[in-house]
Amino acid sequence: MRPTPFQERREHELNGLSDEDLIAHIRAAAGAGRSDQVKSAIAILSWRYHGNLRRRVAIRVPEADVDDVVQTILESAMKSAFDERSVGQFRSWLNTIADRRVADYHKKRESRPKEDPLPTENLGNEQVWGDEPSEPFEGDALPAREAVRKAYVERPQEHQRVLDLYEFGPHSAAETAEQIPDMTEDNVHQIHSRFKARVEELLDGPDAETEPDDDDRDAGGDTPH
Repeated sequence: MRPTPFQERREHELNGLSDEDLIAHIRAAAGAGRSDQVKSAIAILSWRYHGNLRRRVAIRVPEADVDDVVQTILESAMKSAFDERSVGQFRSWLNTIADRRVADYHKKRESRPKEDPLPTENLGNEQVWGDEPSEPFEGDALPAREAVRKAYVERPQEHQRVLDLYEFGPHSAAETAEQIPDMTEDNVHQIHSRFKARVEELLDGPDAETEPDDDDRDAGGDTPH
């Protein structure tokens, strides 16, 4: 049986394809040596994730530079080779490109000084999880996007990697743990929980009061901080 010949498609035809069919077209075009068709399909598929990319970048890049960084991500995607088999793999591939372009952006701005290890960086040892330092409040409660960004940049680099994969990426806690050495699924949930708590703290502002839980009321203890 002779193989089905490659079918070239124009831009409006590619736009009408589902994500799954675009992936299939990318694979077929790559097999036929049609790099022009590969680039066209990747460009269309990448643009469909523009909103998600922008939100991902906005967490780690000042608003004024977000669109420029997103553009470098899209340009890099169109110049790169993608030949995997699923939409999920494409999203992961595109997120990897996004992470690299954001890292490039920060490297160009300034070199980050080396930080001392935090207690929570000892991910292989459940007994050494301690309190993390956080930056003090400055003024009133923060808007949601800025609160997320601030909580993210306060995290150690390895914790940011967890959030990239689990909170902002397509991976489950188990999948995230598999991709990071000495990480467990419980670690992933704990990192995520502390991140969300910090975001809520920033949203509430410095004057927010914490209600004691039922155990504290029963025991007559002080409200935890």
